[in-house]
Amino acid sequence: MGLFSRFKKTTPRTDDDGDLDDELNEDDEREVGTAESDAAEAVDAADEEAETDEDEALLEKSAPFDRSEKGPFDISEDYPEHDRLDLGALKVPVVDGMQVRLDTDDDSQRVLAVTLIHEGGGIQLQAFATPRSEGLWNTVRQQLRESVSAQGGESDELHTSLGKELAIEVPAKTESGKPGKRVMRFAGIDGPRWFVRAVFSGKAVTDDEIRAELSALFRGVVVDRGEEAMAPRELIALTAPQVGGDEEEEKKDEDELNPFERGPEITEVR
Repeated sequence: MGLFSRFKKTTPRTDDDGDLDDELNEDDEREVGTAESDAAEAVDAADEEAETDEDEALLEKSAPFDRSEKGPFDISEDYPEHDRLDLGALKVPVVDGMQVRLDTDDDSQRVLAVTLIHEGGGIQLQAFATPRSEGLWNTVRQQLRESVSAQGGESDELHTSLGKELAIEVPAKTESGKPGKRVMRFAGIDGPRWFVRAVFSGKAVTDDEIRAELSALFRGVVVDRGEEAMAPRELIALTAPQVGGDEEEEKKDEDELNPFERGPEITEVR
């Protein structure tokens, strides 16, 4: 059915002698044409307004309602004391038995992300710059869903203590080369001029207790965005922690297992 099929021309009009009255019929055609044009403009305006509303919704910040009280915290906010590893832009809580891995770029050796591994579960954290009044997580979440769908996978939006999360399954090969699935959960929190994305993997996806422990570490992160100008969505590189101490301590450190040694990276779904 055509969009404007409800608009129909009137029966041709005649004059007193029974002949077609061109002037009256032209007036009718102009009225119908005007009605069709007005209707089309109204539909276009409604579509543009809907698109504008959707764009504005995507740019809104997405975070737990208690973010400023329970984290992740901005460096300018009050936050509880905790043993944290200082990685520059991110101050990450550490607990006994937890492993820390810095994920770096092969060419530049920039630290792009930090992964916390605890009891078989992992959480990878990355920080990005955002405008003060806009967020990233709504847009990123939508793009992830589209990417997963394009790969033939499935995604499910969840509402948790971290806000809106995305649970995904994408086709992947097992170590033996057989078809399988890769399961991950993405979370994101918008703060003042920054966005932190978290990727849960391993037992952090399937074990509620391990996931809760890693989620608590995520909420305890302190973000130091800095004051320098940065483009929206620009990745905020982290810095490796400085190892202090005298020569004897440094030699001892070299002989021990380096907790920051790079391991297998958690690959982002693209």
